[in-house]
Amino acid sequence: MTANSGISGRDRLQTAGFGFGATLVRILPEALLRPVFRWIGDLAWRRHGRSVQQLEGNLRRVVGTKMPDAELSRLSRKAMQSYARYWLEFFRLPVLGNDRIVNRMDFTGDDILAGVLADGRGAVMALPHSGNWDHAGAWLVQRGYPFTTVAERLKPESLFDRFVAVREKLGMEVLPLTGGGRNTFAVLMQRLRAGKPLCLVADREFGEGGVEVSFFGAPAMMPAGPASLALATGAALLPAYLWYSNDGGPGGRWCGWIRDEIKPPADGDKRAKIAAMTQALADQFAEGIATHPEDWHMLQPMWLADVQARASETGE
Repeated sequence: MTANSGISGRDRLQTAGFGFGATLVRILPEALLRPVFRWIGDLAWRRHGRSVQQLEGNLRRVVGTKMPDAELSRLSRKAMQSYARYWLEFFRLPVLGNDRIVNRMDFTGDDILAGVLADGRGAVMALPHSGNWDHAGAWLVQRGYPFTTVAERLKPESLFDRFVAVREKLGMEVLPLTGGGRNTFAVLMQRLRAGKPLCLVADREFGEGGVEVSFFGAPAMMPAGPASLALATGAALLPAYLWYSNDGGPGGRWCGWIRDEIKPPADGDKRAKIAAMTQALADQFAEGIATHPEDWHMLQPMWLADVQARASETGE
């Protein structure tokens, strides 16, 4: 049976539309496309659907109650424009050129990663949904640090395969979060024990078994995976954050940092150590998000109260 057999006409249409759109975006001039994608972000913001409402709720937790609603609305608009920019750049990454990918990146802390790998240890770089994580991945590959990452499985399968193909073409090894025919966690451990780096988006728990953390003063769930992998293999857990700069020519620049290793506490059992490391990771994420909230693209519930409210709405 082929990968595309048995899929519905709607799924075929979605996949074909994705392929056509991606090709068109790579062909048309970037100067024409940037205002178009900015308009798309504005349009989504003006419609104020569930995702934008959730984004504003998330941002409210970040900025607190003192920010006026009108200012919060302007912030959410910037965030949707930033999210639209991410998608434009995702589609265009294969044609941007290596020089631009490398030279328009302002990054600090890559020496921390280099030092860890030079010592023969693996590295788990963990970051939230901010800035352009696919560009950062391409930048790492071009700097000589090919890595393994994990992607949430999308429907239809053919669409997921296209997303994976884009990332693999840029030099990343992409493992599915579920249903890949291999034990993803075991493969990640193999890579770390071989002294390789991982890059994991880690500000939202997709399934069960996450860690409860205090995030901007309220309980939220984050995945235990990054800390668990580091603890099990002796790899370094490195927090990272990404954002955009509007300075420096067409499209601006990409920015990011990697911070010092989050080490396991000396005392406590495995669960306690994972919890402490994940909380430290959440604290680093919070610092980055508070500094650049307009580039945090979290359109889903992640605080426990919001997750429970959504579950009540949907009857899950």
